[in-house]
Amino acid sequence: MATAAPAVDCRQRAVLSTTLSRTSAAFLFLSVVVVGAVASARWITSTTAVLQGRLTRLPATAATPAGTAAASALHHGTQHTQQPRPSTPSQPPPLPPPSRPPPLTYSISCPALNLSHDAQAPQASPTIARALLSSSSSCPSYPIPTPSPSTAASNNNSCPSYFRFIHEDLRPWRAAGGITRAMLDRAGLTATFRLVVLGGRAYVQRLRPAFQTRDLFTVWGVLQLLRRYPGRVPDLELMFDCVDWPVVRTHLYRGEFAKIMPPLFRYCGDDSTLDIVFPDWSFWGWPEINIKPWDALLEDLKDGNNRVRWLDREPYAYWKGNPSVSVTRQELVKCNVSSTQDWNARIYNQDWFKEGKAGFKDSDLSNQCAHSSIKYAVDWGNSHKKLAQRIGKQASSFIQEELSMDHVNDYMLHLLTEYAKLLKFKPTKPAEAVEICSESLACQAEGLEKKFLLESMVKSASDTGPCDLPPPFGAHELKMLKQRKENSIKQIEMWEQGASKS
Repeated sequence: MATAAPAVDCRQRAVLSTTLSRTSAAFLFLSVVVVGAVASARWITSTTAVLQGRLTRLPATAATPAGTAAASALHHGTQHTQQPRPSTPSQPPPLPPPSRPPPLTYSISCPALNLSHDAQAPQASPTIARALLSSSSSCPSYPIPTPSPSTAASNNNSCPSYFRFIHEDLRPWRAAGGITRAMLDRAGLTATFRLVVLGGRAYVQRLRPAFQTRDLFTVWGVLQLLRRYPGRVPDLELMFDCVDWPVVRTHLYRGEFAKIMPPLFRYCGDDSTLDIVFPDWSFWGWPEINIKPWDALLEDLKDGNNRVRWLDREPYAYWKGNPSVSVTRQELVKCNVSSTQDWNARIYNQDWFKEGKAGFKDSDLSNQCAHSSIKYAVDWGNSHKKLAQRIGKQASSFIQEELSMDHVNDYMLHLLTEYAKLLKFKPTKPAEAVEICSESLACQAEGLEKKFLLESMVKSASDTGPCDLPPPFGAHELKMLKQRKENSIKQIEMWEQGASKS
Protein backbone atom coordinates (compact mmCIF):
# COMPACT_ATOMS: atom_id res chain seq x y z
CA MET A 1 0.00 0.00 0.00
CA ALA A 2 1.34 3.38 -0.84
CA THR A 3 1.60 6.18 1.65
CA ALA A 4 2.43 9.81 1.01
CA ALA A 5 3.56 12.42 3.49
CA PRO A 6 0.96 14.94 4.65
CA ALA A 7 1.20 18.47 3.33
CA VAL A 8 2.20 19.66 6.80
CA ASP A 9 4.14 17.89 9.56
CA CYS A 10 2.59 19.25 12.73
CA ARG A 11 2.68 16.28 15.07
CA GLN A 12 5.65 15.20 17.17
CA ARG A 13 5.02 11.56 16.30
CA ALA A 14 3.28 10.03 13.27
CA VAL A 15 2.14 6.80 14.91
CA LEU A 16 0.19 3.71 13.93
CA SER A 17 -2.63 4.26 16.41
CA THR A 18 -5.97 5.98 16.06
CA THR A 19 -4.91 9.02 18.00
CA LEU A 20 -6.90 11.80 19.57
CA SER A 21 -6.01 15.01 17.85
CA ARG A 22 -7.43 18.35 16.96
CA THR A 23 -8.84 17.67 13.57
CA SER A 24 -7.93 19.28 10.30
CA ALA A 25 -7.76 18.17 6.75
CA ALA A 26 -4.09 17.36 7.37
CA PHE A 27 -4.79 15.39 10.55
CA LEU A 28 -7.66 13.46 9.05
CA PHE A 29 -5.43 12.03 6.40
CA LEU A 30 -2.74 11.29 8.99
CA SER A 31 -5.28 9.36 11.04
CA VAL A 32 -6.07 7.25 7.99
CA VAL A 33 -2.38 6.57 7.41
CA VAL A 34 -2.12 5.63 11.07
CA VAL A 35 -4.66 2.81 10.73
CA GLY A 36 -3.12 1.61 7.49
CA ALA A 37 -5.16 3.18 4.71
CA VAL A 38 -5.12 1.51 1.34
CA ALA A 39 -5.51 4.77 -0.52
CA SER A 40 -3.24 7.07 1.47
CA ALA A 41 -2.97 10.71 0.57
CA ARG A 42 -3.90 13.90 2.36
CA TRP A 43 -5.80 15.67 -0.31
CA ILE A 44 -9.30 15.59 -2.01
CA THR A 45 -10.81 15.54 -5.84
CA SER A 46 -12.43 18.17 -8.02
CA THR A 47 -14.99 18.92 -10.59
CA THR A 48 -13.68 19.38 -14.13
CA ALA A 49 -14.99 21.83 -16.67
CA VAL A 50 -13.88 25.20 -17.88
CA LEU A 51 -17.07 27.18 -17.88
CA GLN A 52 -17.65 30.30 -19.91
CA GLY A 53 -20.50 32.75 -19.81
CA ARG A 54 -21.64 35.11 -17.11
CA LEU A 55 -22.71 34.59 -13.54
CA THR A 56 -26.36 33.62 -13.78
CA ARG A 57 -29.14 33.19 -11.34
CA LEU A 58 -31.96 30.86 -12.26
CA PRO A 59 -35.53 32.11 -11.81
CA ALA A 60 -36.59 32.22 -8.20
CA THR A 61 -39.87 30.49 -8.97
CA ALA A 62 -41.11 27.91 -11.42
CA ALA A 63 -44.51 27.57 -13.05
CA THR A 64 -46.78 25.17 -11.18
CA PRO A 65 -49.36 22.90 -12.81
CA ALA A 66 -52.10 24.82 -11.00
CA GLY A 67 -50.83 28.11 -12.35
CA THR A 68 -50.61 26.73 -15.88
CA ALA A 69 -54.16 25.36 -15.66
CA ALA A 70 -55.50 28.67 -14.35
CA ALA A 71 -53.86 30.59 -17.18
CA SER A 72 -55.19 28.12 -19.71
CA ALA A 73 -58.72 28.38 -18.33
CA LEU A 74 -58.59 32.17 -18.44
CA HIS A 75 -57.37 32.11 -22.02
CA HIS A 76 -60.01 29.66 -23.20
CA GLY A 77 -62.72 31.55 -21.33
CA THR A 78 -62.38 34.40 -23.79
CA GLN A 79 -63.13 32.14 -26.74
CA HIS A 80 -65.69 29.59 -25.57
CA THR A 81 -69.05 29.82 -23.94
CA GLN A 82 -69.25 28.79 -20.33
CA GLN A 83 -70.25 25.16 -19.81
CA PRO A 84 -73.32 24.51 -17.64
CA ARG A 85 -72.58 23.60 -14.03
CA PRO A 86 -73.24 20.02 -12.93
CA SER A 87 -76.22 19.39 -10.75
CA THR A 88 -74.07 18.13 -7.86
CA PRO A 89 -71.12 20.11 -6.56
CA SER A 90 -67.73 18.53 -7.25
CA GLN A 91 -64.78 18.51 -4.86
CA PRO A 92 -62.01 20.93 -5.82
CA PRO A 93 -58.80 19.21 -6.92
CA PRO A 94 -56.05 19.06 -4.26
CA LEU A 95 -53.43 21.78 -4.41
CA PRO A 96 -50.08 20.63 -5.78
CA PRO A 97 -47.07 20.84 -3.44
CA PRO A 98 -45.16 24.12 -3.69
CA SER A 99 -42.27 23.93 -6.10
CA ARG A 100 -38.73 24.35 -4.77
CA PRO A 101 -36.87 27.21 -6.42
CA PRO A 102 -33.88 25.95 -8.39
CA PRO A 103 -30.47 26.59 -6.84
CA LEU A 104 -28.15 29.33 -7.99
CA THR A 105 -25.76 28.34 -10.75
CA TYR A 106 -22.41 29.96 -11.42
CA SER A 107 -19.91 30.43 -14.18
CA ILE A 108 -16.98 32.73 -14.72
CA SER A 109 -16.40 35.10 -17.61
CA CYS A 110 -12.93 36.63 -17.75
CA PRO A 111 -11.94 39.42 -20.16
CA ALA A 112 -9.21 37.12 -21.51
CA LEU A 113 -9.71 33.60 -20.20
CA ASN A 114 -6.62 32.10 -21.83
CA LEU A 115 -5.80 28.46 -21.10
CA SER A 116 -3.48 28.06 -24.07
CA HIS A 117 -0.40 28.13 -21.83
CA ASP A 118 1.08 24.82 -20.79
CA ALA A 119 -0.24 23.84 -17.37
CA GLN A 120 3.03 24.37 -15.49
CA ALA A 121 3.43 25.13 -11.80
CA PRO A 122 4.48 28.73 -11.12
CA GLN A 123 7.87 29.59 -9.62
CA ALA A 124 6.25 32.36 -7.59
CA SER A 125 2.58 33.18 -7.91
CA PRO A 126 1.48 36.82 -8.20
CA THR A 127 -2.17 35.79 -8.59
CA ILE A 128 -3.56 36.91 -5.25
CA ALA A 129 -1.60 40.18 -5.34
CA ARG A 130 -2.98 40.99 -8.80
CA ALA A 131 -6.47 39.98 -7.70
CA LEU A 132 -6.35 42.38 -4.76
CA LEU A 133 -5.44 45.19 -7.14
CA SER A 134 -8.14 44.41 -9.72
CA SER A 135 -10.92 43.04 -7.54
CA SER A 136 -13.09 46.16 -7.50
CA SER A 137 -13.62 45.92 -11.25
CA SER A 138 -13.92 42.13 -11.57
CA CYS A 139 -16.28 41.11 -8.75
CA PRO A 140 -19.93 41.00 -9.89
CA SER A 141 -22.50 43.00 -7.96
CA TYR A 142 -25.25 40.46 -7.40
CA PRO A 143 -27.45 40.20 -4.29
CA ILE A 144 -26.76 37.43 -1.80
CA PRO A 145 -30.07 35.60 -1.23
CA THR A 146 -31.44 34.69 2.15
CA PRO A 147 -31.59 30.89 2.50
CA SER A 148 -35.07 29.60 1.76
CA PRO A 149 -36.78 27.30 4.30
CA SER A 150 -35.97 24.31 2.09
CA THR A 151 -32.25 25.02 2.26
CA ALA A 152 -32.10 26.50 5.75
CA ALA A 153 -32.74 23.11 7.29
CA SER A 154 -30.07 20.43 7.49
CA ASN A 155 -29.89 17.50 5.10
CA ASN A 156 -31.03 15.24 7.98
CA ASN A 157 -27.66 13.48 8.10
CA SER A 158 -25.35 13.65 11.08
CA CYS A 159 -21.84 14.91 10.39
CA PRO A 160 -18.91 12.52 10.91
CA SER A 161 -17.69 12.25 14.48
CA TYR A 162 -14.52 14.26 13.83
CA PHE A 163 -16.72 17.36 13.53
CA ARG A 164 -16.95 17.23 17.33
CA PHE A 165 -13.42 18.64 17.48
CA ILE A 166 -14.87 21.94 16.28
CA HIS A 167 -16.25 22.36 19.79
CA GLU A 168 -12.89 21.42 21.30
CA ASP A 169 -10.94 23.89 19.17
CA LEU A 170 -13.25 26.74 20.21
CA ARG A 171 -13.68 25.66 23.84
CA PRO A 172 -10.93 27.98 25.25
CA TRP A 173 -12.64 31.11 23.91
CA ARG A 174 -16.05 29.91 25.00
CA ALA A 175 -14.66 29.45 28.51
CA ALA A 176 -13.13 32.93 28.33
CA GLY A 177 -16.52 34.47 27.54
CA GLY A 178 -15.95 35.08 23.84
CA ILE A 179 -13.50 36.66 21.41
CA THR A 180 -12.68 40.35 21.77
CA ARG A 181 -11.21 42.75 19.23
CA ALA A 182 -7.97 42.79 21.27
CA MET A 183 -7.70 39.00 21.02
CA LEU A 184 -8.18 39.10 17.26
CA ASP A 185 -5.62 41.85 16.76
CA ARG A 186 -3.07 39.87 18.76
CA ALA A 187 -3.52 36.97 16.32
CA GLY A 188 -2.35 39.34 13.59
CA LEU A 189 1.21 39.23 14.94
CA THR A 190 1.93 36.10 12.89
CA ALA A 191 -1.09 35.85 10.56
CA THR A 192 -0.68 35.71 6.80
CA PHE A 193 -3.98 37.41 6.04
CA ARG A 194 -7.13 38.81 7.63
CA LEU A 195 -10.43 37.53 6.22
CA VAL A 196 -13.68 39.44 6.65
CA VAL A 197 -17.09 38.16 5.52
CA LEU A 198 -19.89 40.74 5.40
CA GLY A 199 -23.26 40.04 3.81
CA GLY A 200 -21.93 36.99 1.99
CA ARG A 201 -19.02 38.85 0.39
CA ALA A 202 -15.35 38.27 1.25
CA TYR A 203 -12.65 40.87 1.95
CA VAL A 204 -8.96 40.09 2.40
CA GLN A 205 -6.15 42.09 3.95
CA ARG A 206 -2.81 40.51 3.09
CA LEU A 207 -0.45 40.90 6.04
CA ARG A 208 2.62 38.99 4.80
CA PRO A 209 3.53 36.64 1.94
CA ALA A 210 2.61 32.96 2.16
CA PHE A 211 4.73 30.01 1.08
CA GLN A 212 3.91 29.10 -2.52
CA THR A 213 0.15 29.44 -3.20
CA ARG A 214 -1.21 28.50 0.22
CA ASP A 215 -3.02 31.79 0.77
CA LEU A 216 -4.46 31.75 -2.76
CA PHE A 217 -6.02 28.29 -2.47
CA THR A 218 -7.14 28.83 1.14
CA VAL A 219 -9.01 32.00 0.20
CA TRP A 220 -10.37 30.19 -2.86
CA GLY A 221 -11.78 27.47 -0.59
CA VAL A 222 -13.68 30.06 1.45
CA LEU A 223 -15.01 31.67 -1.73
CA GLN A 224 -16.32 28.30 -2.91
CA LEU A 225 -18.04 27.84 0.45
CA LEU A 226 -19.82 31.18 -0.08
CA ARG A 227 -21.02 29.92 -3.47
CA ARG A 228 -22.10 26.53 -2.16
CA TYR A 229 -24.09 27.98 0.75
CA PRO A 230 -25.10 31.51 -0.31
CA GLY A 231 -26.42 33.56 2.57
CA ARG A 232 -25.45 30.97 5.20
CA VAL A 233 -21.92 32.03 6.14
CA PRO A 234 -22.31 34.58 8.95
CA ASP A 235 -20.54 37.91 9.18
CA LEU A 236 -17.13 37.32 10.73
CA GLU A 237 -13.56 38.49 10.97
CA LEU A 238 -10.60 36.14 11.44
CA MET A 239 -6.83 35.84 11.17
CA PHE A 240 -5.22 33.01 9.20
CA ASP A 241 -1.61 31.78 9.42
CA CYS A 242 -0.40 29.67 6.47
CA VAL A 243 2.78 28.41 8.20
CA ASP A 244 3.09 24.68 8.93
CA TRP A 245 3.54 24.66 12.69
CA PRO A 246 1.11 25.85 15.41
CA VAL A 247 2.30 28.78 17.56
CA VAL A 248 -0.42 29.60 20.14
CA ARG A 249 1.06 27.82 23.17
CA THR A 250 -1.54 26.72 25.70
CA HIS A 251 0.63 27.34 28.77
CA LEU A 252 1.04 31.04 27.88
CA TYR A 253 -2.70 31.81 28.11
CA ARG A 254 -3.83 30.46 31.44
CA GLY A 255 -5.51 32.41 34.21
CA GLU A 256 -5.55 36.15 33.69
CA PHE A 257 -3.71 35.79 30.37
CA ALA A 258 -6.73 34.08 28.80
CA LYS A 259 -8.13 37.54 28.05
CA ILE A 260 -5.43 38.06 25.39
CA MET A 261 -5.62 34.54 23.91
CA PRO A 262 -5.35 34.97 20.09
CA PRO A 263 -7.84 33.04 17.89
CA LEU A 264 -5.54 32.04 15.04
CA PHE A 265 -6.64 29.75 12.21
CA ARG A 266 -4.18 27.38 10.51
CA TYR A 267 -3.95 23.94 8.93
CA CYS A 268 -2.89 21.98 12.00
CA GLY A 269 -2.60 21.86 15.76
CA ASP A 270 -1.52 19.64 18.61
CA ASP A 271 -2.25 19.01 22.26
CA SER A 272 0.07 21.79 23.47
CA THR A 273 -1.33 24.56 21.28
CA LEU A 274 -4.62 26.41 20.72
CA ASP A 275 -4.47 27.13 16.99
CA ILE A 276 -7.90 26.66 15.36
CA VAL A 277 -7.69 23.91 12.76
CA PHE A 278 -9.01 24.59 9.25
CA PRO A 279 -8.92 22.35 6.12
CA ASP A 280 -5.68 22.98 4.30
CA TRP A 281 -5.19 24.55 0.90
CA SER A 282 -4.52 21.36 -1.05
CA PHE A 283 -8.17 20.30 -0.97
CA TRP A 284 -8.52 22.76 -3.86
CA GLY A 285 -5.16 21.90 -5.45
CA TRP A 286 -1.43 22.26 -4.92
CA PRO A 287 0.04 23.26 -8.29
CA GLU A 288 3.66 23.47 -7.12
CA ILE A 289 3.81 19.68 -6.72
CA ASN A 290 0.97 18.75 -9.08
CA ILE A 291 -1.52 17.63 -6.42
CA LYS A 292 -4.97 17.74 -7.99
CA PRO A 293 -8.10 19.08 -6.27
CA TRP A 294 -9.61 16.50 -3.94
CA ASP A 295 -12.60 15.30 -5.97
CA ALA A 296 -10.37 14.32 -8.91
CA LEU A 297 -7.68 12.90 -6.65
CA LEU A 298 -10.19 10.66 -4.88
CA GLU A 299 -11.05 9.03 -8.18
CA ASP A 300 -7.36 8.60 -9.03
CA LEU A 301 -6.71 6.99 -5.65
CA LYS A 302 -9.64 4.64 -6.12
CA ASP A 303 -8.33 3.61 -9.54
CA GLY A 304 -4.79 3.18 -8.21
CA ASN A 305 -6.06 1.14 -5.31
CA ASN A 306 -7.77 -1.26 -7.72
CA ARG A 307 -4.77 -1.50 -10.01
CA VAL A 308 -2.77 -3.93 -7.84
CA ARG A 309 -4.36 -6.63 -5.70
CA TRP A 310 -3.63 -6.42 -1.98
CA LEU A 311 -1.84 -9.77 -1.90
CA ASP A 312 0.34 -8.73 -4.85
CA ARG A 313 1.70 -5.59 -3.22
CA GLU A 314 5.29 -5.27 -2.10
CA PRO A 315 5.68 -6.06 1.64
CA TYR A 316 7.41 -2.84 2.66
CA ALA A 317 6.67 0.35 4.53
CA TYR A 318 6.77 3.16 1.98
CA TRP A 319 7.31 6.91 2.28
CA LYS A 320 8.29 9.61 -0.18
CA GLY A 321 8.76 13.26 0.66
CA ASN A 322 11.13 16.02 1.72
CA PRO A 323 12.85 15.05 5.01
CA SER A 324 14.47 18.45 5.54
CA VAL A 325 11.31 20.18 6.77
CA SER A 326 11.12 18.50 10.20
CA VAL A 327 13.10 16.51 12.75
CA THR A 328 10.46 13.75 12.68
CA ARG A 329 11.03 13.14 8.98
CA GLN A 330 14.80 13.16 9.45
CA GLU A 331 14.41 10.48 12.11
CA LEU A 332 12.25 8.48 9.71
CA VAL A 333 15.08 8.39 7.16
CA LYS A 334 17.14 6.40 9.67
CA CYS A 335 14.67 3.53 9.21
CA ASN A 336 15.64 3.10 5.57
CA VAL A 337 17.37 0.01 4.22
CA SER A 338 21.17 0.05 4.56
CA SER A 339 24.11 -2.32 4.35
CA THR A 340 23.62 -3.27 8.00
CA GLN A 341 19.84 -3.40 8.41
CA ASP A 342 16.59 -3.88 6.55
CA TRP A 343 13.47 -2.98 8.54
CA ASN A 344 11.28 -3.54 5.49
CA ALA A 345 11.05 0.22 4.98
CA ARG A 346 11.60 1.99 1.67
CA ILE A 347 12.06 5.74 2.19
CA TYR A 348 12.69 8.15 -0.67
CA ASN A 349 13.94 11.73 -0.47
CA GLN A 350 11.78 13.62 -2.94
CA ASP A 351 13.46 16.48 -4.80
CA TRP A 352 10.40 18.57 -5.68
CA PHE A 353 12.40 21.01 -7.82
CA LYS A 354 13.72 18.14 -9.93
CA GLU A 355 10.25 16.58 -10.05
CA GLY A 356 8.79 19.83 -11.31
CA LYS A 357 11.35 19.97 -14.11
CA ALA A 358 10.49 16.37 -15.05
CA GLY A 359 6.74 16.98 -15.09
CA PHE A 360 6.07 15.15 -11.78
CA LYS A 361 6.21 11.78 -13.53
CA ASP A 362 7.39 10.03 -10.33
CA SER A 363 5.00 11.86 -7.98
CA ASP A 364 1.58 10.65 -9.08
CA LEU A 365 -0.10 9.45 -5.88
CA SER A 366 -2.30 7.01 -7.75
CA ASN A 367 0.85 5.21 -8.98
CA GLN A 368 2.29 4.71 -5.50
CA CYS A 369 -0.13 1.99 -4.43
CA ALA A 370 2.14 -1.02 -5.06
CA HIS A 371 3.55 -0.99 -1.53
CA SER A 372 2.03 -2.18 1.74
CA SER A 373 2.07 -0.37 5.13
CA ILE A 374 4.17 1.60 7.56
CA LYS A 375 7.36 0.36 9.20
CA TYR A 376 6.21 -1.01 12.54
CA ALA A 377 3.05 -2.55 11.06
CA VAL A 378 4.87 -4.35 8.26
CA ASP A 379 5.65 -7.56 10.11
CA TRP A 380 2.19 -7.79 11.65
CA GLY A 381 0.48 -6.93 8.39
CA ASN A 382 2.46 -9.46 6.41
CA SER A 383 1.59 -12.20 8.90
CA HIS A 384 -2.10 -11.20 9.20
CA LYS A 385 -2.88 -10.37 5.60
CA LYS A 386 -6.66 -10.70 5.75
CA LEU A 387 -6.95 -8.51 8.85
CA ALA A 388 -4.55 -5.97 7.37
CA GLN A 389 -6.59 -5.91 4.17
CA ARG A 390 -9.77 -5.30 6.16
CA ILE A 391 -8.13 -2.39 8.00
CA GLY A 392 -7.04 -0.99 4.66
CA LYS A 393 -10.52 -1.27 3.19
CA GLN A 394 -12.07 0.47 6.19
CA ALA A 395 -9.52 3.27 5.99
CA SER A 396 -10.09 3.64 2.26
CA SER A 397 -13.84 3.84 2.88
CA PHE A 398 -13.22 6.54 5.48
CA ILE A 399 -11.35 8.63 2.93
CA GLN A 400 -13.94 8.15 0.20
CA GLU A 401 -17.06 8.62 2.37
CA GLU A 402 -16.26 10.48 5.60
CA LEU A 403 -13.74 12.83 4.02
CA SER A 404 -15.71 13.76 0.91
CA MET A 405 -15.63 17.31 -0.41
CA ASP A 406 -19.20 17.73 0.82
CA HIS A 407 -17.98 17.08 4.35
CA VAL A 408 -15.01 19.42 3.91
CA ASN A 409 -17.43 22.22 3.00
CA ASP A 410 -19.77 21.36 5.85
CA TYR A 411 -16.84 21.33 8.29
CA MET A 412 -15.85 24.83 7.20
CA LEU A 413 -19.42 26.10 7.46
CA HIS A 414 -19.97 24.72 10.95
CA LEU A 415 -16.56 25.90 12.16
CA LEU A 416 -17.06 29.45 10.88
CA THR A 417 -20.64 29.56 12.19
CA GLU A 418 -19.60 28.48 15.69
CA TYR A 419 -16.63 30.85 15.60
CA ALA A 420 -18.81 33.80 14.60
CA LYS A 421 -21.09 33.15 17.59
CA LEU A 422 -18.14 33.89 19.90
CA LEU A 423 -17.30 37.32 18.47
CA LYS A 424 -18.02 40.08 20.99
CA PHE A 425 -17.60 42.82 18.41
CA LYS A 426 -19.22 43.68 15.09
CA PRO A 427 -17.05 42.57 12.15
CA THR A 428 -15.93 45.47 9.97
CA LYS A 429 -13.85 45.83 6.84
CA PRO A 430 -10.48 47.48 7.49
CA ALA A 431 -9.48 50.22 5.08
CA GLU A 432 -6.66 47.99 3.80
CA ALA A 433 -8.95 45.04 3.03
CA VAL A 434 -10.13 44.49 -0.55
CA GLU A 435 -13.12 42.53 -1.79
CA ILE A 436 -12.09 39.30 -3.44
CA CYS A 437 -14.19 36.80 -5.38
CA SER A 438 -13.91 33.72 -7.56
CA GLU A 439 -13.81 35.90 -10.68
CA SER A 440 -10.95 38.09 -9.46
CA LEU A 441 -8.81 35.08 -8.55
CA ALA A 442 -9.54 32.78 -11.50
CA CYS A 443 -9.16 35.53 -14.08
CA GLN A 444 -5.70 36.49 -12.77
CA ALA A 445 -4.34 32.93 -12.59
CA GLU A 446 -2.39 31.13 -15.29
CA GLY A 447 -1.27 27.62 -16.15
CA LEU A 448 -1.74 24.90 -13.56
CA GLU A 449 -3.05 27.42 -11.02
CA LYS A 450 -5.93 28.38 -13.29
CA LYS A 451 -6.59 24.76 -14.18
CA PHE A 452 -6.94 23.70 -10.54
CA LEU A 453 -8.99 26.77 -9.60
CA LEU A 454 -11.50 26.11 -12.36
CA GLU A 455 -11.63 22.38 -11.66
CA SER A 456 -12.41 22.97 -7.98
CA MET A 457 -14.90 25.78 -8.60
CA VAL A 458 -18.40 25.31 -7.19
CA LYS A 459 -20.77 25.37 -10.17
CA SER A 460 -24.08 25.68 -8.29
CA ALA A 461 -25.42 26.34 -4.82
CA SER A 462 -26.48 23.40 -2.67
CA ASP A 463 -30.24 22.81 -2.58
CA THR A 464 -29.98 21.34 0.94
CA GLY A 465 -28.37 22.45 4.15
CA PRO A 466 -25.24 20.97 5.73
CA CYS A 467 -25.07 17.84 7.85
CA ASP A 468 -26.06 18.13 11.51
CA LEU A 469 -23.20 19.13 13.81
CA PRO A 470 -22.81 16.50 16.56
CA PRO A 471 -22.62 17.61 20.21
CA PRO A 472 -19.36 18.28 22.06
CA PHE A 473 -17.41 15.50 23.74
CA GLY A 474 -18.28 14.81 27.34
CA ALA A 475 -15.54 14.95 29.97
CA HIS A 476 -15.49 11.15 30.27
CA GLU A 477 -15.27 10.71 26.48
CA LEU A 478 -12.29 13.04 26.27
CA LYS A 479 -10.58 11.23 29.12
CA MET A 480 -11.04 7.88 27.40
CA LEU A 481 -9.78 9.21 24.07
CA LYS A 482 -6.69 10.65 25.74
CA GLN A 483 -6.05 7.38 27.54
CA ARG A 484 -6.39 5.43 24.31
CA LYS A 485 -3.89 7.73 22.63
CA GLU A 486 -1.36 7.38 25.44
CA ASN A 487 -1.72 3.59 25.45
CA SER A 488 -1.23 3.45 21.70
CA ILE A 489 1.95 5.53 21.88
CA LYS A 490 3.33 3.31 24.65
CA GLN A 491 2.58 0.23 22.56
CA ILE A 492 4.41 1.67 19.57
CA GLU A 493 7.39 2.63 21.72
CA MET A 494 7.55 -1.00 22.86
CA TRP A 495 7.52 -2.12 19.22
CA GLU A 496 10.33 0.31 18.45
CA GLN A 497 12.41 -0.97 21.35
CA GLY A 498 11.80 -4.56 20.31
CA ALA A 499 12.78 -3.81 16.72
CA SER A 500 16.01 -2.12 17.79
CA LYS A 501 17.05 -5.19 19.82
CA SER A 502 16.34 -7.67 17.04
